[in-house]
Amino acid sequence: MKKKLFLLLPFFFIFLQCKKDDDTSESEYVIREYSDQVILDQSILEEYLQTHTYNYEDFNNNSNIDVKINKLNDNSSRQSLLDMASLKSINVKDSNGNDVPHNLYYIIAREGSNTSPSIVDSVYVAYEGKLTSGESFDMRKFPVWIDLANSLKGFREGVSELKTGVYSENSNGTIEYNSFGVGIFIFPSGLGYFENISSGIPEYSPLIFSVKLMTYNDTDHDNDGILSIFEDIDGDGSPFEDDSDGDRIWNMYDSDDDGDGILTINELDKNNDTIIDDTDNDGIPDYLDPDN
Repeated sequence: MKKKLFLLLPFFFIFLQCKKDDDTSESEYVIREYSDQVILDQSILEEYLQTHTYNYEDFNNNSNIDVKINKLNDNSSRQSLLDMASLKSINVKDSNGNDVPHNLYYIIAREGSNTSPSIVDSVYVAYEGKLTSGESFDMRKFPVWIDLANSLKGFREGVSELKTGVYSENSNGTIEYNSFGVGIFIFPSGLGYFENISSGIPEYSPLIFSVKLMTYNDTDHDNDGILSIFEDIDGDGSPFEDDSDGDRIWNMYDSDDDGDGILTINELDKNNDTIIDDTDNDGIPDYLDPDN
């Protein structure tokens, strides 16, 4: 069965309405609070992690092995996913602007031998997405390019923990990847689609992804000469929502970061000395300083 690639579209605003019968009035779907839902999701994820494992014995540095997650048998001596998982806390803002911490569980089946992408780079990955029921909702056996900036928060935060491998060109012109990173990422609905639904994914669904990271490209989304990950003005490790000139366009997508009418790329290094310009030496680079 051919499955659609919907991982890149985290903002599916499809709201459900329920109608029981002709004698029952319609009731609108109620959106839950992140702080309430994350508690429910955490219980589901803990149960899943404690009762499942994967084929960890099969992995070594060079093998191209698929992750296979299975339910643990009673009295099994195998390690559970929980035994092997690392934890990453990621904040999600609720409707009042408050940060609600969400736990991302990640397992590095094989770390990879090269370097890691940022959370806004473009990655070349093969992957499978599953629900906690074990049902697969999306699979890409052959790698595809994905812009992490446009992917689910839990997915991009997980993939950034992997490293790429090495590649070689075969005599027929095809590329072969080896020693690439392989990981499992398990996260609550607040890092996924939350109240939204997509094909095969009900609302408020925790998600599980197994991912192979072949390679990646450093990404400059607005082509202003500054990589998107370095447009993190507030220094919180993420360039999302950073908007230095208040024009409601994030710097990573804004070709004029200080709103002075001069493109950022033309203010970075006017004297070509490879040093970012700060003409008045006020500690603010010219491309972020509307007075220069």
